[in-house]
Amino acid sequence: MNNPFELINARLNNLEALTLEALQHLRSAPPAAAAVGGIELAQEVTRLSKPRIYALVSARAIPHSKRGNKLYFNRTELVAWLEEGRRAITR
Repeated sequence: MNNPFELINARLNNLEALTLEALQHLRSAPPAAAAVGGIELAQEVTRLSKPRIYALVSARAIPHSKRGNKLYFNRTELVAWLEEGRRAITR
């Protein structure tokens, strides 16, 4: 009869190899999300509607840049802006 621990050890070794392969693949892959984008990026990051984002841009309340008639948003700046608005939890 086979030792059941040998089967478990073989499966663990297989899982370890698959995990290392997945980590190597993730580390070598380019970043999935664009760092700079248009209004769609701002909507994705903030989960706000286009009119709301345009209102915030008009009030200069949201980080953005403008080139001609096109608005540009930086993902890291938007995330930092969202983090600034986080309220402290008081007890």
